[in-house]
Amino acid sequence: MGVVDNLGAQLEKLIRGASQGSIETKYRYIAAAERFIKFVGGHFKLKKLQNIQDKHLEAYAAHMKSRGCSDKYIKNDLSGIRYLHRQIPQARYSIKDSKTANKEMGLGSTPDGRADRAWTERELSQMKARAVSIGRYDIARTMEAIRATGMRLDEAASLRRSVVEDALKSGVLHLKNTKGGRPRDVPLSDRAVAVFNEALKNSPRGGYAFTPAGMKVHVYKKEVENFIYNHRKEIQDQERKITGHNLIPGDRGALTPHGLRHSFGREFIITRFRESLSSGMIREKAMDMARKETAEVLGHGRVEVTYIYAPANLLNSE
Repeated sequence: MGVVDNLGAQLEKLIRGASQGSIETKYRYIAAAERFIKFVGGHFKLKKLQNIQDKHLEAYAAHMKSRGCSDKYIKNDLSGIRYLHRQIPQARYSIKDSKTANKEMGLGSTPDGRADRAWTERELSQMKARAVSIGRYDIARTMEAIRATGMRLDEAASLRRSVVEDALKSGVLHLKNTKGGRPRDVPLSDRAVAVFNEALKNSPRGGYAFTPAGMKVHVYKKEVENFIYNHRKEIQDQERKITGHNLIPGDRGALTPHGLRHSFGREFIITRFRESLSSGMIREKAMDMARKETAEVLGHGRVEVTYIYAPANLLNSE
């Protein structure tokens, strides 16, 4: 067996045992890991995945740069490799976190556009009413759950009923089926408790909390997306764009499932900011603390990402 084939066999074994991350994330990261092992197998003659080091990631990043790959593409691949590394039992070397490594490799921050994707409460209320009117109570609950917890659509669709039961007991939603495989905790608001209780009334034991019984997660996710896309033109504010992508600063994007996450993030950061101020914390420190907590609850490693959800001037008026 050749070096690359041997690494591929090791990768397959790791994949079978991987428990963290959504299905879509796994597929994307597996593809990145496969590209990486072809490179390190050929250039370093690496024989064991346990021996992956920072030098391998740095060489791979330099290789991709020489091929003209964008910083965003390179960082996405490196995220896949870090995911792979977290799955390796008894890895011999620790590797640098993404923020430190990306900076040292000269990989810039990915522009976010600072466009407004958040839903208004009127838009959500009418979209849920539309779902109920055609008998899709499940879609109404899913949209409300995303708005109440900041879950991604694939996280909500793959959420097990047992996880919801545990969350209601502890007051904290422990998410493991996340993008990038990084577990995170979301404290439950009254709004989240209400929709979770509704989910328990309408889901079978041992099943999914929001995806209907007998339906595949990826099929349900597509149904939710299509429902929003098919009805948003009639419901969304008129000044919104017709798309939710490729927006310029100041644009209000069309309604998308992910926009509900933006609404949650915006509300969460304002709430945390007000709580810190009321406790006597100075304004600047309260802002920093609110953004740090928001980054954590949304599952992001960089505080800078919170500016996508909550613009810099959002807290100035508070």
